[in-house]
Amino acid sequence: MSKKVDYNEVVNRMGYFRTQANLSMREMSFRLGYTEQFIKRIENKSVELKVKTLLDFCDIVGITIQDFFYLGESYNKEDKNLLELYGSLSADNKQIILDLMKKLK
Repeated sequence: MSKKVDYNEVVNRMGYFRTQANLSMREMSFRLGYTEQFIKRIENKSVELKVKTLLDFCDIVGITIQDFFYLGESYNKEDKNLLELYGSLSADNKQIILDLMKKLK
């Protein structure tokens, strides 16, 4: 997960999450309030993506901006739930889990 996120990666992730949400480029454009070719132009990199559009996009596909940037194409709900559960543990319990995972590896 140390892959650098550049503009091309952002656009690729948009395509990934749009596909995961079973939305066509046309449908996503309409949901964002733009013409039907808008997302196609973003994904073809002929229009530059605005931050507000990215935030609205994340709302539509049901992810947080943190999910978008942190997990990228590795995103799935099980991983997210696991991270949330891990985050709620005490420092001692986190260490126990880490030790167990290393043993299972």
